[in-house]
This record gives sequence, structure tokens and C-alpha cells, in this order.
Amino acid sequence: MVRTVVVVALLFAWLPLLAATYYVDGRAENASDDGPGTAAQPWKTIARAGSAPELKPGDTVLIRTGVYREHAKITVSGEEGNPITFAAAPGAKVVVKGSEVVKGRWTRVSEDPAIQEPFPNAFQNVWKIELGEEFFTDPDFVGSYQDKARRWVSQVYLQDYRALQLIGEDRIYTNDPYARLRTVGRGLNDLVMDSFFFDPATQTLYIEIGGDPAWFSIEVGVRGWTLTASKVHDVVIRGLELRQNRQPGGQWPMASLGECERVVVEDCHFSQADFCGFGMWRSKNCTVRRCDLSYNGNTGLGLGECEDCVVEDCTLFYNNYRRFSPGWHAGGMKCIPGNKRCLIRRNEVAYNINSDGIWFDASNEQIRILSNISHHNDGCGIFYEINPGGGTIADNLVYANHGRGIYISGSQKVWIVNNTVARNDCGIVCMPREDPFTLENVNILNSLLIDNYVVGERGPRGCDLTVYMGSPGEYEPYERKVMSNHSDHNVYASLTWNPTMRHSWNPDNALEQWQQRWQEDLQSKLMPVEYELPGMGFRLLTKAGLDLAAPIPAEAGWQPEKPGRVGCARTEWK
Repeated sequence: MVRTVVVVALLFAWLPLLAATYYVDGRAENASDDGPGTAAQPWKTIARAGSAPELKPGDTVLIRTGVYREHAKITVSGEEGNPITFAAAPGAKVVVKGSEVVKGRWTRVSEDPAIQEPFPNAFQNVWKIELGEEFFTDPDFVGSYQDKARRWVSQVYLQDYRALQLIGEDRIYTNDPYARLRTVGRGLNDLVMDSFFFDPATQTLYIEIGGDPAWFSIEVGVRGWTLTASKVHDVVIRGLELRQNRQPGGQWPMASLGECERVVVEDCHFSQADFCGFGMWRSKNCTVRRCDLSYNGNTGLGLGECEDCVVEDCTLFYNNYRRFSPGWHAGGMKCIPGNKRCLIRRNEVAYNINSDGIWFDASNEQIRILSNISHHNDGCGIFYEINPGGGTIADNLVYANHGRGIYISGSQKVWIVNNTVARNDCGIVCMPREDPFTLENVNILNSLLIDNYVVGERGPRGCDLTVYMGSPGEYEPYERKVMSNHSDHNVYASLTWNPTMRHSWNPDNALEQWQQRWQEDLQSKLMPVEYELPGMGFRLLTKAGLDLAAPIPAEAGWQPEKPGRVGCARTEWK
């Protein structure tokens, strides 16, 4: 009996070594989805591999170099500790696109006698072509939103990297009071360089570019999705580039996980999405790591109703190039609603256009935002909005954002500890919203706040710290009504202007007044702190005198590697 058990155990130990490897090669002449998927006879599409009944836990699908214009659906699952892997083959460049190349003869609009120019030579660089049915046949476009979008062009790409400006209203977001997409012009007469106009009545695409379109690669977004995994578990997706699509409606991402568990997405690139690059919805214990989510129309990454998911070591740059309203939905990452115990760490989030860097909105719980670098965003560096379930924002370097560095709005039980917040338009702001979104049990500890002001004609605007005390009054008596919000053991850099603190939106308090009136920051201090912003980087020059930090309570859910020092562990970023 003992010998039998040992033999069975050895067999199970060898099972991973028996895992199979399959291949996809869309460029191979003998590639066929009816074939065996071997190295010699590969499958043609990623979608075939994604639903292959041949795949078993531990198997790997290697995808060879090529441009795959398809919706790659993954519907197979592995086992815990023994996933199915879909990966770019070693050294391969795998690009999955939701677009099609425009082929055929372009004609110059100025040579069309039926079109009246608004002024001489206005259409000298404007070209037109009628798009065929292949641009409007994606079967995933169903329902009212999608039907409206089916015969529409919202994205045109020049030379694989440059998205042209849409002229006129977008068909999905037209008259939407919430989306508020910034529109440019009304029609053909409003074309400018590097822009396009689409006439759905004739399916004619007009573009204005510097040269004959035949010289360039011009692509139009046609598919709603490039890659999706739905209701699967124990899968790894690695090394793929996914870009270009047509938004089917709402806030859907170009690539997504839906109701998945233990799925890892790593070393992938998501760019040029019509709306969001990559999203996870109602997924658990999934990880996104070392991915680039940049140059997307609205958002780089989104999470909704996810639990125990991780986003780490990613870059999120230059999102919201379509310039949606930042008060609605836009930025590096916009996570809404109801995420629980998710971890955002060691990401660089920067240069996002007219929008915030990291944004968690509506009923998120126990979110940890740790050790990220958020800089040069047009809005807030980190925004935590109407989240009553608590969270921790710790060890982040937040600098040079053209909004608030860290903004806590209408949330409770939030720990803001050991952050370096420098040269933002405003520093750390913690304020309530309308009922019932109060601000309570918010703690700001061990943070380094430097020069968070905008220089105005009459002096600086902004302040380093705003913590709501329940008293909007600017003058005495200073009556405190909210007793659970606290700040202490912080260092405020005294540079050209003296740092100030606020107990509501506008009234300023010097540190001494803040301590006397509100009994806050009693262990904090002002001190000269030198720093520099070389290029787009940050360098803290002052090293002495910052050993003011207090121990972090265990309930904060995070501890510094080197206790005792204020600010984040990172003192330089290039």
C-alpha cells in the first residue's frame, strides 16, 4: 500500500513535465485553425488557441511574430498552481489590433467639383475614400449603444502610432451630460491638419494630413475588443501588444478580464484604445504586472468590483488624449466601483492629459496604494473619492501634478502615511462631500510636504495640507466639530513662502496657529528642505533632520522598511 502511494505521488510530480506546447503563427503559409497547433503546423489565430479543447492545465501557447487583427477570446482554464499560458514566443513581436487597414484609392477633395471649398485651397491636403462593409461588421456590436456605433468611425490611426483628431460629435457620447467629450468642429469645413471627419450617410472618410495617404499606413478602429477572458481561472497572458479599437459604448476597455480568478497579465502593452486600455471586472486574485498602459483615449486601466487584485510595476502615461471631462471619467487609472482589498504598488503614473493619475471612486474598501510615483499629471496625483470602507496611501512620491497631490474626498478610515508630496498645485487635501459622504477617521502621518503652491500675482495660491475639522469659519471662534481627523509627525518645508494648513477649503493657518487652534501637528515641524526637479525627475537634496516619524499603527495595514524617517523611501526619481 505504501509503495502504491509513493508511485502515485511521483506520477503527479511529473505531470507538469508532461505539459504540451502549442503554437500560433498567423503569417505561416500552412497555418490553419483546423490543424493540430504544433510548431510545424501552427494555428492561425489566437482566438482558436484561446478556446482550444486540446489545452490542459500546465500547457503553453506560444504566439509567433505577426499582426493579429482579431478579437482573441480566452475561454479555457488551468488549475491553481498549474495555469495555461498564452505568451509571445521568445523574441517575437505579437501585435493584436482592433483595427483594419484602409485600402483603395484616395482622392483629393479639392479636385471634386461637387464639393464647395469654404475658402481657396482649403481642401488642398484633404483626402477622401469610401469605406467598405468590412469596417462595419463586428458581431460584438449589439444593443442600442453598439448599433449606434456600428456604422461610425471614432478612431483613425496614422503610421500605427498617431491618432487623428475627430472632427464633429462622437456618436456614442453625443449629448451625454456626464461623458462630456470635448468635440472639435462640426463637419468637413472644420478639418485641420492631422484630423478626420466621417460621413455615415455615404460611409466616406475624410482626412487632412501632410501628404498623399498612399504614402502612409492608415487604419480605422473596427472591433470593440482585442482580447478578452471571461469566467476563466488560472491563466497567464504574457508579452502581447494590444492596440486600436472602436468603443462599443459606455466605458468598456479594449482588453479585459471579466469574472476571472487567478489570471496574471504581465509584460503586455495596451495603447491607442478608443476609451480604456485594459480593465478587470468582478475578478478575484488577478494580477497585472510590468505592463504599459499608455496613450489611450480616456483611461489606461480600470477596475470594477474586483477583490484582492494587484496592479504592480506598470507604467501609465499620456492617457485621455481624446480629452474627456476629468470630472467624469479619465486618467491613468480610474477604478469604480466597489473594489475590495486591491493593491496598487510601484507603478509610475505620469503625463495623463487633463486628468488624474490614480483615481479610486465610489465604495472601494481597504485599497492599498503603495510606493507609486505619480507626477506631471494634469489633475490629482492620487484621488480617493467617496470610499467609506477605508484604505491606505503610503510611501508614494507625488510631485509636479497640476492639481492636488493627494486628494481624499468624502471618505472614511483612510491612512495617509510616509508620502513625499512636492511641487503640486496643492498638497494633501482631505474634505467631505455632500451627505452622506462625510470625512472621518482620516490620518496624515510622517509625510514630507514641499512647496505645494502656485505662484500668483498677489502671492502663492494653494497650501500644503487641508484637513476638515467641521468648522468652515475663517474667523474666531474656531469651533471644531469633527474630532476623528488627525495629522502629525509631518515635515513642512519652509522655502520662499511659509507653509500653511487649512481646516476647510479656504482659511489659512500657519503651523503655530494650526497647533494652537486645532491641536493638530503638535509633533510636526517647519524646516528648510532642498530639492530639485531635473527634467521630469525629482531629487531630494536634504537628508538630515527628517527623522521625525512616529510608529505606524498596525490598523494602517502597512509598515515602512526603515522606520523613523518622514516621507517615502524613494528620494530620487529620473
